[in-house]
Amino acid sequence: MNRILAAPLFLALAAASPSQPVVQVATGDWSQLPQLQPVSYDHLSMAIMTKVYQIGREHRCRLPGQSGNRIDMSISFAAQFSPDGQLTRLLVPAMNCPEAESWIGGTLVKSLQGGDFRRPVNNPEGWYRGDLSFYYEG
Repeated sequence: MNRILAAPLFLALAAASPSQPVVQVATGDWSQLPQLQPVSYDHLSMAIMTKVYQIGREHRCRLPGQSGNRIDMSISFAAQFSPDGQLTRLLVPAMNCPEAESWIGGTLVKSLQGGDFRRPVNNPEGWYRGDLSFYYEG
């Protein structure tokens, strides 16, 4: 009986929630895209940086900018926005480390949806390039 009631409730909740952007790992040259302007780093928490650092430190993956007991990472990403200004797609660079790509992708989605980056006011839709850099030493 619980399963019969749970399915319609789940479908109703799924329909009511906004659609999540598609996040993909890709390799490409995004240098010709218009630049997103960083406004704040409210959604880049110490916990995320620590998690990415641990992935490299525990040798689960070799990350860009990793050297000894520190990581100095700088990556570019591409983000696509709909005509109403909603994030629809995010491309993060291939790092040959699905776990780190997942953490970074999730953080960038929160950051972009939270307003940490600004698009030009006169053109809210289309593709844009952003940059993410952080340094962590353990």
